[in-house]
Amino acid sequence: MLIAIVLAAPFILQLWREDTIINPKEFNKALAILNHTKKSPGNDHFAADPVFIKKAPAGTVIELNTADSAKLTGLNSIGPSFAHRIITYRNRLGGFIRKEQLKEVFGMDDEKYDGLASQVSVDSSHINKIHINKIDFDGLSHFPYLTFKQMNAIIQFREQHGEYTSLDDMRNIAILNDEILRKIGPYIDFK
Repeated sequence: MLIAIVLAAPFILQLWREDTIINPKEFNKALAILNHTKKSPGNDHFAADPVFIKKAPAGTVIELNTADSAKLTGLNSIGPSFAHRIITYRNRLGGFIRKEQLKEVFGMDDEKYDGLASQVSVDSSHINKIHINKIDFDGLSHFPYLTFKQMNAIIQFREQHGEYTSLDDMRNIAILNDEILRKIGPYIDFK
C-alpha cells in the first residue's frame, strides 16, 4: 500500500501542478521492476529476486586481488554493495597481503569472515607497491594505514634526510610505531 502511494504521488502532484514531467512509459517500467521484487522473510524491506545473483559452486576459491565484483558477489554473504566495498578497499591498499585483511573492510565482522575464509585466497604478487621515494602527499593520501600526520612526516623526513633505503630508515620517524611499520612494510618499494 505504501509503495502504491509513493508511486502515485508524482501523478497526483503532476495533476495538481499541471506538469508533464512524468513519462507514463517510464512509470510502467518502474512498476514492472517493483512487481518483480519480493519481500525478504522476516523484514519489511524488498529484496531483489535471488535468481539474478549467480553464486559460485561449493568448493570454489576466489583470489581476492584479481576478482571483479561479479566473482565476489558469487561468494556467500557478499552482495553487490559489499563487493564494491571490498574492491574499493583493495584498491586503496594496493591489494591484500593476507585474507585476514578482509576484516578491515567496513561491515566485515568475524562471523561473516569465518564464512568467507575458506572461499577466498590471496596472491600477494598482485599488490601494487608504493614507491616511497617518489610518491607525493596526494599519492599517499589514499593509503588506509596512515594518518595525514604520518603521511606528512614521511614526506617531510624524506625531503630533509634524503631517500629511504629500507624500512629501518622509517623507524626514525617518531610517529611511526612498530605496528604501523609492520602493516605498511609489504606495501613499500624503496627503489
